[in-house]
Parts: sequence; structure tokens; C-alpha cells
Amino acid sequence: MNKRINFEDNIFILLMRIKLIKDTITLDGDPEIFLEKILDDFYFIGHVLGLMLEYMQENDKLISREELLINLSDTERQYNELIYGFLNHRGDLSVNNIPEVSEKLQILEKSSLERQKIIDKLCTNDRKVKSNHDVSSDEITELLKAF
Repeated sequence: MNKRINFEDNIFILLMRIKLIKDTITLDGDPEIFLEKILDDFYFIGHVLGLMLEYMQENDKLISREELLINLSDTERQYNELIYGFLNHRGDLSVNNIPEVSEKLQILEKSSLERQKIIDKLCTNDRKVKSNHDVSSDEITELLKAF
């Protein structure tokens, strides 16, 4: 992804979609009407999270990278919790009696967990790099002597 993306707004939109799905599955909506849309949203959210992770992996010099990774991690965690909750949901919009849908959701859940591991690793690596670049007070004093 070579273009600049509006990371904060994308995260916000994904979080709102996750909340909408959570709210939707707590209601007793007709599966014939809503199940396909919910599944499309699961695929869409997973796809966007994957694109955003790619962007973060390709751009290790972003100004707010650590904060962006934390936000991405939180969104990925909420997405994964949503999938898990939906797989174990017992209401009208349950997928328990639809094995092929359950299998697809389990694949999405596995992909989400893999992305979460990558994000956590990026966060850890960024912290290590940042701590290696910290300037001690002695170094600052020495650098400011010239002024």
C-alpha cells in the first residue's frame, strides 16, 4: 500500500462496525435477513485490519507509530472477541447449526490471532528500538554545552 491512509478514522469506523455487530447479535433479528450482512462485515473488517497491518509493516518511520499500533492491536482484539462471541452465540442469529459458516468464522478467528501476534511483535520491536535511541541526561548536557 503506497498511499497514505487515514489510520485514526479507519480505526474509528472499524470499531463502530464491531459495536454495531455486537449490538445486532444481541437482538433476535431474522437470520434470513441479517446473517449474510453480518458475515460480510466480518470479512470486510478482517480485510481492512489486514491492509492496515501491511501498511504498518511497510512504514516503520511513522510519527505516531507506537500509538497507531496500540490502537490497531485494540481493534484487532475486539474483532477477535466479536468472532469468538458470535461463534458461541445461542440466539436467533447463531451460526451453530451452519457448519460451513462456523468453519469460515474459525478461519477468520485464526487469521485475527495471527495478525495480533504480528502487531504485538511490532510493538515490542518498536519499544526496543525506541529505548536504544533514548538520550541520557548526561548526553543532553554534553550536547548543550556548545550553546
